[in-house]
Amino acid sequence: MSERRGRIDFAVGKPGEGIQLLVEAKNTNAPTRDWASRFLRNLFAHTEIPRSEYFLLALRDHLYLWLHPEREPKDPDYEIDTAAALRPYLGEVKGSLEKLSESSFELVMLAWLNDLVAGTLPDAETRHWVESSGLAKAVRNSSIRTNLAA
Repeated sequence: MSERRGRIDFAVGKPGEGIQLLVEAKNTNAPTRDWASRFLRNLFAHTEIPRSEYFLLALRDHLYLWLHPEREPKDPDYEIDTAAALRPYLGEVKGSLEKLSESSFELVMLAWLNDLVAGTLPDAETRHWVESSGLAKAVRNSSIRTNLAA
């Protein structure tokens, strides 16, 4: 039995097609892209991460997306400003990302994921990356599992 345990916040997939997207949401800032890559590398080292087509590290300042994440991750394939991507959702919570608790940040991300899966993301200025990366198509009509035991 493996000693590596942990939880991934969200897994998005379809029966018979496997997991398309894994999401780790942390209400903290990443000082650099390299820091984000090291975070993912450490997550792989300390958590049994299921195979997925995409991995999204959702942080307070940036959303980092990897296509075909690996144990030794390269730089993220996409880097998006979190506040811009989540702007339509933050108006409803009447607060800034800095003022959200960890669980509130996860709930905002879950709302965003629900819209992504349903194909109903608001027309945010950063929406193009979910289309150009193939993520929108890959997760359309999928189901979301929370706190996936790894």
